[in-house]
Amino acid sequence: MSRYLLTWELGLNLGHLARLLPIASQLKARGHSVLVAVREIPAAAPVFGPVGIPFVQAPHLPRGFPHPERACGYADILLSQGWNDRQILWGLTQNWHNLIRMFRPDAVLANFSPTAQLATRIAAIPTIVIGNGFELPPATDPLPPFPGFSWATADKAAASESAALINANAVLKRFTQPELGSLSELIAVAMTRYVTLPELDHYGARRNVQYVGPLLGALPTKTIDWPQGSKRIFACLRPDTSHLDAILEALQSSAAAAVCFTPGFTTIQLQRYANAGMVYSSQLVDLNHLAPDADACVSYGAEGTVATFLLAGVPQLISPWDVEAQMAARRIEALGAGVVLRGIQTAQSVAESLEHLCTETGFRQKAKEFSQHHRDYCAQATANQVIDLMESIATPRAAGEASPRELAKSVAR
Repeated sequence: MSRYLLTWELGLNLGHLARLLPIASQLKARGHSVLVAVREIPAAAPVFGPVGIPFVQAPHLPRGFPHPERACGYADILLSQGWNDRQILWGLTQNWHNLIRMFRPDAVLANFSPTAQLATRIAAIPTIVIGNGFELPPATDPLPPFPGFSWATADKAAASESAALINANAVLKRFTQPELGSLSELIAVAMTRYVTLPELDHYGARRNVQYVGPLLGALPTKTIDWPQGSKRIFACLRPDTSHLDAILEALQSSAAAAVCFTPGFTTIQLQRYANAGMVYSSQLVDLNHLAPDADACVSYGAEGTVATFLLAGVPQLISPWDVEAQMAARRIEALGAGVVLRGIQTAQSVAESLEHLCTETGFRQKAKEFSQHHRDYCAQATANQVIDLMESIATPRAAGEASPRELAKSVAR
């Protein structure tokens, strides 16, 4: 049997746990040793604890560095997470490297974990990289800027990549390792798998990449039945969702049945929007129970929520709150399966957009076409593809035997 380290370094959404849970669970069921390094312990505890999967704190900066300007591309994300300072980056890499040396994995699954990837390069550990289109941008040299934003220019993205590379190569030098020629070397590896669908790729569908579909793990959920109402609308909202008050007021004033997943809200915050047709839950909701009968899904662009309802043929109303969500929302809009809220919005304008989404048959038709096109999608089959790949690259060793490189003298000077 083999030892596997699964990592989650960047990103705050629960979708990262949803990706790792089915893989970790199945690896454990097959008799392997598994350790998960997670960014957020409070979020991971109720997910991995009940099923007996061990987890530890992933090395990361609890508070990143603010961007001097708006982020232009992938490198700016890295710079905000410690790659702007070679000493901090060395410290983070050293932490990952020490974790690898202590656990001695035969293979690593890196989920949005660029610094962990530096450490696996140093330790020469076989590594599978997974992510969506935003987390794994097109592997050009240099990496492209975020598309569709006036401030995100190729020159600025290239300058940020140059700064990140200088610091990454300084760290690699301390470990006596070859330099990176570009950040694309962290992305364009043989064992990179895109856990999304081509139509949902933030940069648009690409050739010559391995799309395996979203990893929609079975996180612990609460089953809620639809309340009474003229239409059935699911909403996934966070306190920082754009146009939040307008959305909640529109739902409250409508005659619709609404089930709202609202993590991070207090009861008092939501009381003003209560009515008989609205049900709120701070606990994860069983989306598969609700999606088949939903008329619309309202969200800030939450990846797992959007994918689940689109795969059920449900059109989307999206109020994106960051660059990643805005890029995702444009893909849904391009499909013709959703409406994106932009600019100034009021409760009336949101209500009108929601009514348009529910009554204009074209949105439902496009969502149904997407669902039909991916009718063979199976979350477990996606997880199995990744697991089979992990097993294929790991060489089991005898009890007590060290793997060749992580215990070699690859220690920073």
